[in-house]
Amino acid sequence: MIALLFIVPVKADGLQLFGSRKSAEKESSNQQSARNQDDDMTEDFSSTEVTTRKNIESVIPVKRIPSGWVFRDELLAPWESNLPAVLSIIPDTTVEVVYHDDNRTTREGFVLPIKRASVEFQYTSRLTHELIMLDFVNVDFIYSTTNNNDSHFILQGITKKVKLKDTGFPQLASSDIIKHKVLMEYGTPKEFDGVWHIYEDVSSTYKVRELDERNIKVELKSLKVSDKLEKAIDDTYSKQGIEYKKRLMVQGIDI
Repeated sequence: MIALLFIVPVKADGLQLFGSRKSAEKESSNQQSARNQDDDMTEDFSSTEVTTRKNIESVIPVKRIPSGWVFRDELLAPWESNLPAVLSIIPDTTVEVVYHDDNRTTREGFVLPIKRASVEFQYTSRLTHELIMLDFVNVDFIYSTTNNNDSHFILQGITKKVKLKDTGFPQLASSDIIKHKVLMEYGTPKEFDGVWHIYEDVSSTYKVRELDERNIKVELKSLKVSDKLEKAIDDTYSKQGIEYKKRLMVQGIDI
């Protein structure tokens, strides 16, 4: 009887301790499983959030940079439009065409004049005063000096100076135009050098900067016209170009 009394409590305690250990392991396992489920949910939520954000950004329309002279989202004169055609659509009939030479020294040491022309006019809207300058270049003149009439001058660049009017309250500032107009419409610039917000595609460059609180400057340039100009110079004034031109000239000589 005494031996039995000693054995039973020991067995009972043993069973109770074993049962408690088993319950604790089961509870720990459940907690670990719950933590794993929380981590999975967090990872799934994060990846879903990133994917959703990318999808939202991908559907936001980004406006293409201008490929010529644009007025109120209408392309009035694309790059390479000739001077007479552009003059016919300028609203100011009193504009004057200014012709000038832009001297260029080639790698071979030749100094050649690049024939250029520019037209400047003003435009006033409800909120701005704009000074617009259209720049033209005569690429054909490089091949032959007989190509010197207005139809050979093609549109290469545009410069705008925009002055904001007094709008009362709230007063528009240059930073507002950069933030709400340029960055919102054209997206993140290709480059920001501390002054210019620079955009570029296969055919154009588009640069915007603040001059002060009320004045903004915009510069556009045709990359294709610039490439055409460089090709004309290389075709005519490089060593290979000079030799080719000599061969064409001597074809008319009988010896």
